[in-house]
Amino acid sequence: MNIKEIFTELIRDANPGGQYDTKLVDFDDDSRYKTILAIDKLAKNQQCVLLQLKNGGQRSEVIINNINTLDSIQIDTSLVTDPGSTRLDTYYSIKLDRNTKEDIFYTFIADIVETAKNSTTDLIILDVLKRVKSWMNFFKSKKTGVLSENGQIGLFAELTMLKTLLEYNKENTLDIVTSWVGPKKQNQDFIFPNTKAIEIKCTTSNNKYEIKISNEYQLDCSGLEGLFLAVYLVKRHKISEDSLFPSLPFIVKEIEELLKTDFDAKFEFEGLLLDVGYLAETEIEYIDFGFQLINGPEIYDVNQEFPRLARSSISNSIKKIEYVLNLQDQKAISNNINELINL
Repeated sequence: MNIKEIFTELIRDANPGGQYDTKLVDFDDDSRYKTILAIDKLAKNQQCVLLQLKNGGQRSEVIINNINTLDSIQIDTSLVTDPGSTRLDTYYSIKLDRNTKEDIFYTFIADIVETAKNSTTDLIILDVLKRVKSWMNFFKSKKTGVLSENGQIGLFAELTMLKTLLEYNKENTLDIVTSWVGPKKQNQDFIFPNTKAIEIKCTTSNNKYEIKISNEYQLDCSGLEGLFLAVYLVKRHKISEDSLFPSLPFIVKEIEELLKTDFDAKFEFEGLLLDVGYLAETEIEYIDFGFQLINGPEIYDVNQEFPRLARSSISNSIKKIEYVLNLQDQKAISNNINELINL
């Protein structure tokens, strides 16, 4: 299915009258859903995706209202009688801002089509809206689909930790993936159901002991059973095909392989990559660069004696904290993070 070609044909062959010209692109035998590409002729042939769902439900209304606060995405709902029956289905019309870059627009549409197709729940709309919310975060940050060099290095470190955790906890893959909360702008990068947490730091400096702390909450262990600081020393290199240094697409595929039998965990992981700003469709931008893990993770127990600034010890008049922490006098503990987390 070539989405661009379908939209081009719909616009070229537009019929007079009505609101939408449509093309059915996917459906299932149980009539749970139909996925339709459409042009809205009342909105100057704006391209969109229509989902006709057997089970809609009021549970989606609050989520849709929240999504519609963002200018980039608009979701409208209506009721429609399914042809050949008297059943009332729900139509969801999902539109993107016209100024969205073409490649990102078609990636978004393809992702929504695949999400509906792969959903295993009766309330398909909840899976679709969850994915739309990940795209919403993507657009909020005005991301282009290509991470900066620092963004790539930081993501590599977090994915390295995620892969380590998944390899050890193969029976709890969904819990591990949902514990990766860094993409959701939480205070720490990983927060687990037992309220233990990990903050990941990655340095490219030759001085492996100096790390940058971005705010007063990153090393604040208030309300946590335990907080661990994991520090990686990484170098980013231009690589060739036979290089031993893994690229971002390589480690992403390794994690997807670990998740291949758990649809929910894989779905969650894909959404988190979107939150970060990583698009699989732009992996060509990353395949020429690999990452050398020189040292780490060196793991530190962030306890009451650990040097740090915490919100409770800072005047409320101070609103922004950044500092460089020197770890040279701090003793790293066991490098087996799984034993420390003890899920």
